[in-house]
Amino acid sequence: MTTLEERISNLEGSFGQLDKRVGGLTDSVNQLRADVNSKFNTLIVVMATGGVAVAGAIITLAFKG
Repeated sequence: MTTLEERISNLEGSFGQLDKRVGGLTDSVNQLRADVNSKFNTLIVVMATGGVAVAGAIITLAFKG
């Protein structure tokens, strides 16, 4: 039968591994969040540019006619 100290030491080792895994998962989530934010910002810029182009075309057609 294992002693209390051995059991506690085993639990400490397990918690250390769990801490490393959670830390890695946190880093991955943060990287994913940064990627999504970057792509969202790019999408907003593209949509705004398209809107300005459409507005310019409508204004041009309005003044020609």
